[in-house]
Amino acid sequence: MAHRSGVLGRDISYSLSPKIHKLFAEQAGIDLNYEIYDIEEDPIAFIYDFFRKGGIGLNITKPYKEIVAQEFSKSLDSVNCLYGNKINATSTDGSGFIADLNSKDISIEDKNVLLFGLGGAGKSILKELKLAENIYIANRSKDKTELAMENGNLKRYSGEPIHFFVSCAEKLDLESLNFIENINFETKGTIYDINYKSETNIIFAELAIVEETRLYHGLGMLVEQAADSFEHWFEHRPNTEKIKKILLDE
Repeated sequence: MAHRSGVLGRDISYSLSPKIHKLFAEQAGIDLNYEIYDIEEDPIAFIYDFFRKGGIGLNITKPYKEIVAQEFSKSLDSVNCLYGNKINATSTDGSGFIADLNSKDISIEDKNVLLFGLGGAGKSILKELKLAENIYIANRSKDKTELAMENGNLKRYSGEPIHFFVSCAEKLDLESLNFIENINFETKGTIYDINYKSETNIIFAELAIVEETRLYHGLGMLVEQAADSFEHWFEHRPNTEKIKKILLDE
């Protein structure tokens, strides 16, 4: 019988996760049925029912990462992976982000890093930026910015030179665009937009505020965080570079 897993969210019919996990499973010789669970409400009841019926694991995406964390984690503000009979919760967004940077030989050590957007993924990534010289944050919600600054060694951005900019915003409005266009980028500044095949990718390319070769999208992070989830479920780490190449070639 096939193992059951999937991704839980709202308005996520576009998700690449089923394709990625199908490729992982084929690579590992595992019989896996990974589905999209697109629900309007009550994710907690769905999760308990899913695991009660033998599900092996779930990925959690928008808009449920934070509400699921409140139910299943005592230490995390956002989770994107559930696993185990007791429904353990973790976030692989941050570790997936760092794994993709490593695969691209990108170092943030001793760099000024600016993170824009403090949703579920942004919170997870923020915890993985320890090697940066300075970590600056910006968010459309002032309350989220203040809360993040209270809980970490972070600084509100106010024009400092930036080596590495991480955009965790799902959409970019005019206020966001104005902010981004006025970032004080170093000569070899880098932008990493965690979205993939998104309008935001197009916007950053058109802005041309860093060299094209220093502008990255989030496919690599998506694959790496998925691999971390797969490893939690099956104690097997997929070869992510092969999967990235397959997806990029399509």
